[in-house]
This record gives sequence, structure tokens and C-alpha cells, in this order.
Amino acid sequence: MANRVGFNGIVLLGVFAMTNKEAIQIIADYKSHKGFYDLSEKPKSLTKIGYAKVLAIQNFLVEQSKNIEYLRKFEPIQYEKDKEILANLQCIIRTHWGNKI
Repeated sequence: MANRVGFNGIVLLGVFAMTNKEAIQIIADYKSHKGFYDLSEKPKSLTKIGYAKVLAIQNFLVEQSKNIEYLRKFEPIQYEKDKEILANLQCIIRTHWGNKI
């Protein structure tokens, strides 16, 4: 089972402890994804590691979206978990990016 980590009052699955080095790499590698919010600009309200975690969650959801039909049909529990993660991510984005995106 994935670790549960609280993130600004919201619990997300799949977010593990992250080092500063890992955060820097995730931020450096980030590219916006079609159909997802462009999170290229770090809001002042997030730490570097917090920002990298948001990017990592979005990257995870982008990968999951590539298999959405399979997940819906054969992995419905994971599909529902992904929807929950997406909803929580949207709350985080609205909180920290507001109307800037």
C-alpha cells in the first residue's frame, strides 16, 4: 500500500518523502502537459519540495491518463483512487495558483 502523506491538509496517495536533490530534478524535468494545468511557475506559497510534490503528482496522473480505458475496465479501484487524487490536486492548485492558471 502506498504511503499516505498529508499535504496542506489534504491527504494524497503516492507522495513519499522527497530529498532536495530529487525536488530539484523533478522541477528541472517538468514540462506542461496537454489537458492539464501548466504548473511551470512555482507559487511563493509552496516550498521547493512542496512544489516538486505537486509536479510529481501531476506527472503521475498524466501517466495514468494514458491508460484510462484499461483502468476504468480492469482496475476500477485504481481508477477511483486516481479520480480522488485528481480532485485533491485541483484543490491544491486552486489554493496555491488561484486564478493565475
